[in-house]
Amino acid sequence: MAPPPAVPEADHQDDDDGIPEGTGVDLRVAVRRLKARNTAPGPDGLLGKAWVLALEALGPQLEGLLSACLERGQFPLRWKTGKLVLIRKPGRPADSPSAYRPVVLLDEVGKLFERVIANRLAEHLAGTGPDLAEHQFGFRKRRSMVDAIMRVRALTTGDAVARGGGCFGGISRHRQRLQLHALELH
Repeated sequence: MAPPPAVPEADHQDDDDGIPEGTGVDLRVAVRRLKARNTAPGPDGLLGKAWVLALEALGPQLEGLLSACLERGQFPLRWKTGKLVLIRKPGRPADSPSAYRPVVLLDEVGKLFERVIANRLAEHLAGTGPDLAEHQFGFRKRRSMVDAIMRVRALTTGDAVARGGGCFGGISRHRQRLQLHALELH
């Protein structure tokens, strides 16, 4: 087995980008989301609730570890390694590959690190980062896939269509499932 590729060192000479250093607030927000979820553990066997309890005793150490990962631009490979579980869909024949939904269970510490990164990026973009387009729905708080679909629906009905405009798109059955009646309520 070949060794993993070397990660180039980050060049921090022009590091005046306005993105703040990680803080305990970032970690507490990310851990709070773990507390609200009841998920299966990843390969390390640790539940999210265990990380919530560990934060009380190990908060500064965990924050130091995550800050070091951010400073070095590294995401430990172990945190990206998952455990594949196949969940059978009801009403499908057991011998059919489409009868199973693949789910990859990841270590909670990796998810925690991803949330810290996502929170910092969102704060940066909302405050000092480049302006996002009004119709940017991904990576924005209080904007969902349903909001994006409602926007497309509004553009494809009424005046836009009457003027000869149109829009074509599709939603794969493998993407997030939407309840169509939710669209009809708006």
